[in-house]
Amino acid sequence: MSGELYAIACAFLWALSSTLLKSQTHRVDVISLAAWRTVPGLFLYLGLLFFSGKANDVLHLPLRVLALLVGSTLLGLGLGDLLYFWSMKLIGLARAMPLSATYPFFTLILALLFLGEQLNWGIVGGAALITGGAYLLAFPRGTGKIRSSAAQRMDLKGMALALVAAICWAVSTVILRLGLEGVDIAVANSVRLSVLVIALFAVLFQRGEIGRIREYGLRSLGITLLAGVIGTGLGTFAFLAALQRAGAAKTSILTSTTPLFGLPFSLVLREKLTSRTLLGTILAMVGVWLTIYI
Repeated sequence: MSGELYAIACAFLWALSSTLLKSQTHRVDVISLAAWRTVPGLFLYLGLLFFSGKANDVLHLPLRVLALLVGSTLLGLGLGDLLYFWSMKLIGLARAMPLSATYPFFTLILALLFLGEQLNWGIVGGAALITGGAYLLAFPRGTGKIRSSAAQRMDLKGMALALVAAICWAVSTVILRLGLEGVDIAVANSVRLSVLVIALFAVLFQRGEIGRIREYGLRSLGITLLAGVIGTGLGTFAFLAALQRAGAAKTSILTSTTPLFGLPFSLVLREKLTSRTLLGTILAMVGVWLTIYI
C-alpha cells in the first residue's frame, strides 16, 4: 500500500506546486518558470547524493538506463511541463489540471503494450470515468454558449496543449518505469534534474532571457523556487517511489487525483467554478476509487 500512498502524496504536492506557479504565469515567462523551479530540486538531490555516498553510482549507470532516464526527463519534465504551463496560462488551473490529468488513460494503454502490466475492469472503468470527467472540465459552461472567435481559439489551444502534455507524460512514465529498475531514487532524480536544468537554461541563454530574472522581482522568484522545492523536489521523489512500488498504470491513475486538491487551490486564485466542473472532478475521483478497490 506504500506505493499508493506515495502516489496520493505526489498528487497533493503537484497540485500545490501548480497553484504557486499559476499565480506567477502573468509575471514570469513560461520557460523561465520551468527553468527556475527545477533549481531547488537539483540542489536537493545532489546534496542527498553526496551525503549518502552514492555519487559514484551515477558513473556506473548502464547506457540503456541513462538513455531512458534522460529521454523520459526531456519528454515529461521538459516538453510535457512546458505545454502544461502554457495551457494553464490560457485556460486557468481549474481546467488545465484535470485535462492534463487524463494522462492515465494513455499510460494504461502503453503499460499494457510495453510493460506487460495486468489490467482489470476496475482500472479500465476508472480510466473511462476520468476521461468523462475531463470532458466536463474542458467545457465548464457547456458547448452551446456563444463566445467570441478569439476566446474559442484560445480555449481550443489551451485544451489541446493540456492533452498533448498528458500524452507526453504518459510516454515519459512508461519510459521512466523501465529506467528505474534497480536504480536508487536519489541517483535517478539527480540525473534527471541535471539534464533538465542544462536543457532549460540552454534555451534561456539562446533566447537571451537569463538576465530577465531581475525584472520579475524577489517575490516572484521566491514563489517559483518554493514551487520547485514542493513539486520538483518532494513531488518527484514521491512519484518515483510510487512508480517503483505500484507500477506505471496504477501510479498514473492515482496521481490524477491532483484535480481533487487543485479544485480548492483554484479558489485561492479566484477562478470561477461551475456545476460541470464539480461533477467532472467527482467523476474523476470515482474513477480513481474504482482503480484502487475493484
